[in-house]
Amino acid sequence: MEGFGAARGIKTWVGGREVEGKRTVAVGLSGGVDSTVAAWMLKQQGHDVVGVFMRNWDEAEERGDSACSADADWTDAQRVAAHLGIPIHHADFVRQYWTQVFSEFVAQCSQGLTPNPDLACNRHIKFGALLDFCRGLGADCVATGHYARISRCEQTGRPQLLRGRDASKDQSYFLASVEGTALSDVLFPLGAMRKAEVRRVAEAAGLPSAARKSSAGICFIGRRQFGDFIGEFAQPVPGTFVDVESGEAVGNCANLAAMTHGQGAGISGLPERVYVVGKDMRERRAYVARGGDHPALFCSTAALRFPHWIGGDPPPELAAGTPLRCHYKARYRQVLRECTFTWCLCLAGLLVRFRQPARAITPQQAFVMYQGDVCLGSAPVLHPGQSLFERGIPLDKTLLETADTIDEAQAA
Repeated sequence: MEGFGAARGIKTWVGGREVEGKRTVAVGLSGGVDSTVAAWMLKQQGHDVVGVFMRNWDEAEERGDSACSADADWTDAQRVAAHLGIPIHHADFVRQYWTQVFSEFVAQCSQGLTPNPDLACNRHIKFGALLDFCRGLGADCVATGHYARISRCEQTGRPQLLRGRDASKDQSYFLASVEGTALSDVLFPLGAMRKAEVRRVAEAAGLPSAARKSSAGICFIGRRQFGDFIGEFAQPVPGTFVDVESGEAVGNCANLAAMTHGQGAGISGLPERVYVVGKDMRERRAYVARGGDHPALFCSTAALRFPHWIGGDPPPELAAGTPLRCHYKARYRQVLRECTFTWCLCLAGLLVRFRQPARAITPQQAFVMYQGDVCLGSAPVLHPGQSLFERGIPLDKTLLETADTIDEAQAA
């Protein structure tokens, strides 16, 4: 994307570099408060702003009632564009989303894995198909309402992804599989802001989305139960809940594909709540343990395959064959934790050793790696290492942090 640079005095950070002059900026406009404020800020700066609404999900494909209101979102996006006085385009990516994101998601769920489709959506759709669509409109660059930042690596000059300033809303986890080259023409106007500040800006500017609630969950699932949703697209895999300590069956599982590590099994009639600690899809078993801090839920190592490095190359420590110490998130809302990576040639991937036992590490889960504020990249979990229970090691709770999730940390 070549910039036009018409107006003097306008300076904007695009792809981690400061550029001067007026730009034609295409903004992914959903009708929500974040993308609305991003578009408003860019227009206030003097840029030519164009809205682009993406339709990624065809509600007609669903058998049940949909929780995704694409038509209502399109109406809201049009209302925002009219209020801002900018043109808006409707981009239909339903086919690309189905083939590049959703089909693989369903296939992996059917195998008992736990994929995160939001990472694939950002890689293939928002920072793939959307970029191409905006280039076709003649845009110089693309902006979204993500809470993340972009800078340039001092050694390579390539774009690098940074965590958003608001730790409670940071979305770098979902962007960790995007190609670094795709970020060259991208800007995140909200990256240095907090959500409360964005709300205040929207209210002060009288923007129509100021009071709109934030979206929740995976876009095509919304607020529905995951088990109910996946059952519409993949044949249920019934099985048995088995107590990991006694080896005895303790209940029937309606659909193993809908269960994931660390999830409450929902078995009635037991003296205490039990949690899923593993699955055997071939034997159609979900192993469960009593209590949310059972040693069977925790491991000290994990194996990752096919790591994706946003900068293009692995960190220099790994390239030199030495261990890499950094931080990780295995779930979006998880607090950053310390770990050490080493190359494992037999896995074509990485072996991770956790500084403290990690809870509910799940096959195909998105494992995202950080050095300071820099998001290095991501890799799917191949499998967790042996649990503390399998190794005969009791869980020393003094080794654990007081909060595992951002929500718990804020409540503390």
